[in-house]
Amino acid sequence: MALPKLNVPRYSVNLPSTGKKLSMRPYLVKEEKVLMIALESNDVVQISNAVKDVIQSCYDIDDMDELTMFDIEKLFLDLRGKSVGENMDIKIKCKSCDHMTPVTVNVDDVNVSNLDQDRVIMLDEKTGVGVKMRYPTVKTLQGVNPEKLNSVEGVMEIIGSCMDTIFDEDNVYDVSGESKESILDFIDTLSGDQFRKIQGFFKESPAIVYGSKFKCESCKEENEFELKGLNSFFS
Repeated sequence: MALPKLNVPRYSVNLPSTGKKLSMRPYLVKEEKVLMIALESNDVVQISNAVKDVIQSCYDIDDMDELTMFDIEKLFLDLRGKSVGENMDIKIKCKSCDHMTPVTVNVDDVNVSNLDQDRVIMLDEKTGVGVKMRYPTVKTLQGVNPEKLNSVEGVMEIIGSCMDTIFDEDNVYDVSGESKESILDFIDTLSGDQFRKIQGFFKESPAIVYGSKFKCESCKEENEFELKGLNSFFS
């Protein structure tokens, strides 16, 4: 005789990058095991793959490859909240005495910053040359050798992959129609200031963020803190 099946609730969640509504169910024991094994490995690639696999299983997503990294982070945090509880207990270092004080964060209060960021970067006002950027997606990062991600070569590849169009006063060039070599050659011609403008785009890109205050349990000093990016919520 077949064993009974349990009903699993579903929730509606907004995709940060587009506002599209998605249906999500909490992750089950089989998926939690995958996450725990990945976390125990301390392998960044294995953890990243586990997070993506669990999201794929629990959300009605057609194309994981097109999700931005801040989509992944917010979807996972929402999923974690519905699966094991909205409150997360983490420890924050006091700025005065370095004591680690436990702080409770409600994932429902975590937002995505800078969703209205201007993606157009003017590189040369005199000639009207600029670029329109797009955010790194799962597909973008999969196209770069993991061993290169922290190297100059890897950074250049990611920047090139995130250029949507290059334009001047007369023309708009679709970067997707250009070879990787020509795009990297274009990046090589940038001045230091122009390159820093593009780097600034990534630094200010949307990310999950939470800010609050706490009183150090050791020295009683009032602290303000901000958590940004998924890793900071699991410290």
